[in-house]
Amino acid sequence: MSRSKKVLFYCIMAVMTLAVIEGMAQAAYYIAYGEVNQAPLSGPGPAVGGAVTPWSRLIWRASHPYYGFTQADAASDINRFPPPRREDGVVLIALLGGSVSRDAADAFRRALEAWFQEHDIPARPVLVQLAYAAFKQPQQVIQIANTLAIGAEYDIIVNLDGYNELNFALRNYFENGLFPFYPHYWELQHLGSTDTEKLVASRIYALRQREQQLAASAAARPWRWSAFYGIVHRYLRESAAAQIADLNHELDAADSSEYRLRRYGPALDAATDEYELSRMAARVWYRSSVLLAELSRAAGAEYYHFHQPNQYVPDSKPFSDQELARAIAPDRWGTVAYRDAYPLLLRLGDELRRQGINYYDLTQIFADNLETLYIDACCHLNKRGSELLAASMVQRLAPTLRNRAALAAARVGGGGEMTAGTALDPAAQESSPVHAVNKLYFDVRLSDDDGTLRYSRDDCRPADVAAPFFVRIAPVDAADLLPGGAASGYNSDDFSFDQDGGMLDAAGRCVVEYRLPEYDIAHILTGQHNPETGEMRWRARITLDFGFAVEHTAAGALRYSRANCLPVHIGTDFFLHITPADNADLLPGRVEHGYNNADFSGFSRNDELIDAAGRCVMEMELPDYNIARILTGQYIPATGRRLWETRIDFEQP
Repeated sequence: MSRSKKVLFYCIMAVMTLAVIEGMAQAAYYIAYGEVNQAPLSGPGPAVGGAVTPWSRLIWRASHPYYGFTQADAASDINRFPPPRREDGVVLIALLGGSVSRDAADAFRRALEAWFQEHDIPARPVLVQLAYAAFKQPQQVIQIANTLAIGAEYDIIVNLDGYNELNFALRNYFENGLFPFYPHYWELQHLGSTDTEKLVASRIYALRQREQQLAASAAARPWRWSAFYGIVHRYLRESAAAQIADLNHELDAADSSEYRLRRYGPALDAATDEYELSRMAARVWYRSSVLLAELSRAAGAEYYHFHQPNQYVPDSKPFSDQELARAIAPDRWGTVAYRDAYPLLLRLGDELRRQGINYYDLTQIFADNLETLYIDACCHLNKRGSELLAASMVQRLAPTLRNRAALAAARVGGGGEMTAGTALDPAAQESSPVHAVNKLYFDVRLSDDDGTLRYSRDDCRPADVAAPFFVRIAPVDAADLLPGGAASGYNSDDFSFDQDGGMLDAAGRCVVEYRLPEYDIAHILTGQHNPETGEMRWRARITLDFGFAVEHTAAGALRYSRANCLPVHIGTDFFLHITPADNADLLPGRVEHGYNNADFSGFSRNDELIDAAGRCVMEMELPDYNIARILTGQYIPATGRRLWETRIDFEQP
C-alpha cells in the first residue's frame, strides 16, 4: 500500500472514530438533558439552586452607595461631579429609567437636536443620561433627590419606565428572596462585610470568571457544535454554577439575622402572593412618580413620565416572524407576572394624569407597526424601535422644549440672541401663574392688587442680595416694546436689592418689590445674575392669563371663550390638532404626525362674535370619529410663535 493510501486510510478511520464518538455523545447528551446539543451561547448559564442566579456577573464590585448596581465609570453622567448646572443657551434634560431608556438615550439625543434645528431655536439641548440597566423605582427618585442635593439643575426631567418596576420587584422577591424595592442584584452586591464573607466572595469571583471564560470559549471555537464538547462544556459550567450555589447556601446557613437583613432587606408577610406584591409594586411606582413631579417642581424643572412600550402588553404590536422567533416567550415567569399586573399601572397612570402630571402611556405606539422592533424576550428594542420611541417622546415634550429653549436663550443684558419667533410660549398650562425655576433662591409672586412683583427669601445671605436682579417683560402688543426690544421681544430692566427698596418684612424675610409697567403683559422672565461672570444664579417665569377657555360642548363642538379679546387675539390664527382614538382615522399624510391638522383663521376685526356676557366666543365643529385628545391654541404664522395652548383628553367609550 502506497504512503498516500495509508494516510488516506488513517484519516478515514479517524473521521469514522470521531463520528462514532460524536454520535454516542449526541445520544448521551439527549438522554442526560432531554434535548439535542446546540452551539453554546456566551450568555447565561443554567440556573442552579432556585434562589441563586449563578449567571450574574460579580456586579457587587460596581455599586453606587445610593443607587445600587451602576457602571464604575467616573466619566458617565450617573457618577458626574460637579453635577450639571443651567447655563445660557442650553436646555438641560435628565433621562431616567432602566435599560430600555438607556438604550434609547442616543436616539433621544438625536431627536432632540433635530427638533431644535427644525424649529430654528437659538439654544441647544444637553441630555444628562441617568438611565441604567435594571433600574426601577424608587431608584429614579433617589437619583434626582441626590443630584439636586449636591447642586444639579435641570430644565426637564424625563422618566421612561414601567416594566422593571413590576417584573424585577416580583422576580427579586420570589426568585432571590430579596426585598422587592431594593436595587436589582442587591443580594450579590452586599458581600464581603466580614472575613468569612470576603473569603467566600473571592471564591465566587473566581468561579464567575471561570464561567465567563467558558462562555467566551464556547462562542469563539468551531467545535462548539460538537456534542462531546457540549457535554464537557456544560458539565464544567454547571459544576461552577453548583459550587457558587453551595457557597451562597453556606453563607445563608451561617447567617445571622443581622446579615440576612443586610443582604436581603426587610422580610415581607409570609402570605404575600404575586397579586398582592404586584399591587405594592404598582403603588410604589405611582408614589415615586408623584415624588419626582414634586422634586421637579421644587427645582424649577418640568417633569414628564412616559410608560415604556413592551411586547407583552396585549394587542400592542403585530409581531414580525423574527420577533415571534426571538422576542416572545409566553411562558416565561416574568412575562406572566408583567402581563397580569400591567392593568394596575394603567389605572394608576390615569390617576397621575388627573393630578396634573405629564404622564403618557406609550405602550400602544407600535400598535400598527409591522417592522421588527423587539430584539429579545424581555423588553429591549433595536435601533429603529428606539428611534420611534424617542420621536414619540420628543413630540410630547415639544411645548415645554419651546418654553425652556426660550428661557435658556433669554440672555442677561437684553436678550440679544433671542428672537420674537422663539419667544416663550406664555401658556404652559401650569397650576400657578408663577413658576420659580430655583426655589432654593427667591420666591417670586405677582400681586394683582398693585401690579408689582414681590421677591422674598426666608434666609437672606449677603451673596443672595448682592447680585443684580433682571426683569424681561414681554408685552401683549408689540407696539409697547421699547427701542432695542424689537429683536428679543422683551423690554429689559435691572435693579438691585440695596438700592431699590429691599427690606426685611414682619416675618423676618428678605423682601423687595418691583413695580410693573401699565401696558398689558404676556409673560415675564426674571432672576439674578453675577455681573462679573455672567453666571445665572436663578431664573423664574411668570405667565399671565393670556389664553382662551376651551371646552367640549354637549353638541360635540369646541367652544373658545374669553372675557375680553385683546388686540393680539384678533387676526391671530388658531391651531387645532386632533388625535383620533383609532389611527385608521388619520388623514393621508398625517400618520407620521399622529394627529389631524384642523387649523383655522380665528377672529378678524370685522367679527361680531361677542356673547351676551360680553365675552369673545367662537365654536368649531369636531369630526364625528372618536377622539383621543386635542391640542389647540393660537400662533403667529409669520414667526411660528405660539401665544397659548391647551390640551383636552377624551375618555374613550
